[in-house]
Amino acid sequence: MTGGSRKPSSGQTAQLVSLGTTLFACVAVGLGLGFFADRWLGTQPWFLLLGLGFGIAAASVNFYRTIKALNRMDQSDGSR
Repeated sequence: MTGGSRKPSSGQTAQLVSLGTTLFACVAVGLGLGFFADRWLGTQPWFLLLGLGFGIAAASVNFYRTIKALNRMDQSDGSR
């Protein structure tokens, strides 16, 4: 192996563990809100699909921010 065999720090590990939960929560909340909005307004499946889209978009933004933060942490650890 070349260069990439060191272990992540505990902060990086914690962020990676919470990333999966955050991604799931974003999509689940979007779907839940869309489902109940459709049920309340009788517009199936439009708000469900809209909620899914917003959930995926929110998950993508959170994923990008977390990976960006992890990359910064990795670069600062490597410069020492």
